[in-house]
Amino acid sequence: MNQRRGGSLVATPAFYRKVARIALPICLQQLLNHGANLVDTLMVSYIGYVSAVTVASEINNLLFLFGFGINSAVSIYAAQFYGIRDWKNLKRAFGLFMVLNTGAALLFFLVAQLGRTGLLSFYSNDAELVSRAWEYLSIFSISFFFTAVTNGFSFMYRCIQKATVPMAIGIGVNISNACLNYVLIFGKLGLPAMGAKGAALASVIATGAGLAAHIIYAVATRQPFLGKVREMTDWPASFIRPMLRRMVPVMGNEMIFGLGDTMYIKAYGLLGTAALESYKVAYSISMIPYVVTLGVGNACSMIVGECLGRKDLQGAKDTIRYLLPLSALAGLVLSILLILMADPAVGLFNLSAAALRQSTVLMTRLFAIRIATRLFNFIFLSAIRAGGDSMFLLFLDCGLVWLVGLPIAYGSILLLGVTSLPLLYLLVQIEQLVRLVLGIWRYRSGKWLRNLTDEVEKRP
Repeated sequence: MNQRRGGSLVATPAFYRKVARIALPICLQQLLNHGANLVDTLMVSYIGYVSAVTVASEINNLLFLFGFGINSAVSIYAAQFYGIRDWKNLKRAFGLFMVLNTGAALLFFLVAQLGRTGLLSFYSNDAELVSRAWEYLSIFSISFFFTAVTNGFSFMYRCIQKATVPMAIGIGVNISNACLNYVLIFGKLGLPAMGAKGAALASVIATGAGLAAHIIYAVATRQPFLGKVREMTDWPASFIRPMLRRMVPVMGNEMIFGLGDTMYIKAYGLLGTAALESYKVAYSISMIPYVVTLGVGNACSMIVGECLGRKDLQGAKDTIRYLLPLSALAGLVLSILLILMADPAVGLFNLSAAALRQSTVLMTRLFAIRIATRLFNFIFLSAIRAGGDSMFLLFLDCGLVWLVGLPIAYGSILLLGVTSLPLLYLLVQIEQLVRLVLGIWRYRSGKWLRNLTDEVEKRP
């Protein structure tokens, strides 16, 4: 990897080019994804559905995190298989991606369809908001299948360091989604105005087309992870057992983290419908600069995984050391950018009152704290995940949500009587600081440095 050794914090240009080659396509893809989410939120603000879509989207967010747990666990091995060019096990890993993601989508689709308004009322006791949320979710839940399987493709391309493929397809999906949103929500080109149902239908059509594009491209270009169904589902116990040992804690981590995230939304809902609206708008705006965190973190995970697959433990540790100063600089720049863009960005939305607008501007600026701390944390979390240090990851990533963040949130509301969303959000960021301290400690211990490919049977 052409890194410098000896404790230097600066790598060679070749290392940064490699990071950029992996991170930039992911950043661009995520920028498009979150840009599309921002446009969606902007459009539904003009029909008064921001809070309703926020509540309905929580089911999709749980699916995303559950799928992220699946994909992260499998990609730990897939990246290392790619590192040693073990194509047979790479195909097996891709088959596992497909089956598990499809199963997860089916599970959450059934939860949404059977739970209906009763499930959504957990987040709010506003009957009108819940009814509007179901109006959206009843159609949007169909897209779960397309999105989940597409994510499996995306993770595999990242593992083989071809992140430009999902980026290119993502461009088409998000442009299509934005155009369809405009047409179907507001009734353009001679079509009836469908409101929130139009936003949901647009997502279904765009994500379905995106999955079709992935399948056609992978088959046409004969990607190395593709094989016959028998090859991709040939999972001997020697293959499955070590993966499950890593997968269950990682999946558990993401689900417990996701439930924690859901409890945060529940807490914000206790402050009223306006608080949910303010949070959703601020979150949508802040996720635009936040994409750098996701890109750098994924690049870190893939490079560390490749190093560990080659048993280059020092190279894995050096990767983290070189990325830390880069993360500090990126965090500073992104935080300043978000603070400056908060007021004009919030002004684009159709918010109902001046006080709500002011609160949303402040919330958007407070998200700068999350970006700066999460960027550092994501480096450590990515390294720990790539090394398969699953149990500590479970504690660090989601244990602190329940042990630190949520007690602060609910204690502030129920015991201290906090009614200000910005103040509540600021107090909750103590969780990120605790995670940062523990992440640095675990990195320095070196206990996360593990080669996992020897755990999997390699005989033909």
